Amino acid sequence: MQNLRRQLLLSHLLLIGLMLLLLAGGVLRFFHLGRSIDRVLDANVKSVLLMQQTKDALSAQPVRLPEAAFAIQQELGNITEPGEGELAEALRDGFDALRTGTGDRKQVSAKAQEILELNLAAMRRADAEAKHEARQSALLGAAATVGAAVLAVLLARRAVQGALLPLVSLARQAEEVGEGRLNQRIELTRSDEIGTLARAFNGMSEKLAEARAALEARLIRAERMNDAALESLYDPVIVTDAAGRLVHLNRAAESLLGQPLGTRLGEARLAQAVDTALQEGKTVAPDDSSALVGLKDKTFRLRVSPMRTESEPLGAVIVLEDITSLQEVDRLKTEFISVASHELRTPVTSLLLSVQLLQEGAVGTLTAPQSQLIQAQRDDLERLERLLRELLDLTKLESGASPPQLEAVAARSLCTAALDGIRAEAGAQGVSLAVGTLTETLVWADTGQLTRVLTNLLGNAIRHTPRGGTVTLEARELPSEVIVTVSDTGSGIPQEYLSEIFGRFTQVPGATRGGAGLGLSLAKAIVEAHGGTIAAQSAGVGKGSAFIFTLPRTEKTRE
Repeated sequence: MQNLRRQLLLSHLLLIGLMLLLLAGGVLRFFHLGRSIDRVLDANVKSVLLMQQTKDALSAQPVRLPEAAFAIQQELGNITEPGEGELAEALRDGFDALRTGTGDRKQVSAKAQEILELNLAAMRRADAEAKHEARQSALLGAAATVGAAVLAVLLARRAVQGALLPLVSLARQAEEVGEGRLNQRIELTRSDEIGTLARAFNGMSEKLAEARAALEARLIRAERMNDAALESLYDPVIVTDAAGRLVHLNRAAESLLGQPLGTRLGEARLAQAVDTALQEGKTVAPDDSSALVGLKDKTFRLRVSPMRTESEPLGAVIVLEDITSLQEVDRLKTEFISVASHELRTPVTSLLLSVQLLQEGAVGTLTAPQSQLIQAQRDDLERLERLLRELLDLTKLESGASPPQLEAVAARSLCTAALDGIRAEAGAQGVSLAVGTLTETLVWADTGQLTRVLTNLLGNAIRHTPRGGTVTLEARELPSEVIVTVSDTGSGIPQEYLSEIFGRFTQVPGATRGGAGLGLSLAKAIVEAHGGTIAAQSAGVGKGSAFIFTLPRTEKTRE
């Protein structure tokens, strides 16, 4: 910073030198004026005093001639004004005549008075000249001061402008850069620190512009890749802003919706899902039928994910998974199972009847080996007949062909009926049945179907609980529903199977096998047909489990 410092230092030194010069000139002028006044006063005052002394000596009684003679002699040696010498000589001549007795004392005093007045007049002139010179000095000093001040202001302004104007320009350009206009440059050819700063600023602007260009290129590339990825998806993808307006549609979504960008979603289900996702700040992806949306003869599974910063929502992404073909496959599978179960049930029933007749001796007495063989066949046929019956019941419930016959039933009576039917099995297994709170609240229920659900859940709990364990049943009242819980102290359920345990033919590895794995699927279908929900809970293997389902109270509108 030596160059800029040198400029500022030279400016200040110049101002200081100018002020010192003014001060020295004023001091010298006033010193000269003082000497002139002293010189005039020394000579004229002496003459005035001598003449006054002469007059006093002549007017005294008796006359002091020696004193007057001394004063006149001194005056002859102190001539300072024009004409003063002639007057002094005339004074001496008159005084000499006075001493010889021929002169007049009054005439001598008059001459002394003339000399006195001459010197007084000279003193007055000197005073006037001193005042005039003082005024001139003051005016000259004021003019010099004003000139110095103006010069100082001009020099200071030049120094300030030389230093600040580039800085002001630099600040303005920095504001431009801060607003995103990175093409700004400072055109300044200086070799001092300000020039160095300007060059550094220009270099920074160039680097920022290069960085932004590279970032924009990456963003454009990423945007194109995202667009290409979205366009390549077979499933419709819809992107909305925080107000629910369309901002992007891939080809599948364009052909499905046919809406221009910037408009709100016309499909009510989609708009509602977007609003829910934005308000709750979490993904909307229901597992039940509420996630299914029908559009243009197709069925889609809905999934809405919100997009947000740390402080505010940005929008949402809707993915519509086309499950039309899956639904068709599921429908065909259900029809096949229904037809196969129905067609197989007749011969199975016939075979079971034949086995029963053989056991009853309709064709003769059976030997012991024959009886064992026939009993094994009967057990297998009964298990097969139960499987077919459950498959038929499940397909009827899922297709809506066998809706529950709802009536107002006390929750306690449902639980009691199921407990009465399962006590013998619990006793045979050495498992205790515990009863918690059983509310008398009325629920909408098909007694036969719900008794089957409870019997199924209790039977599963008993089979998976070791001897000496406990199975507990309770039914508690909630404001709009009744919650029924079947819990046990048995083997528990691995966490990874909790979400799959209600699927068809699902078997937990290592668990006691008691059926084909349709019981929980059938229970789920029955509970959901009643307008309730069912879930499984377990802390892990060996820590027991609980199955919880809900039923709507009769106060709730019957559908």
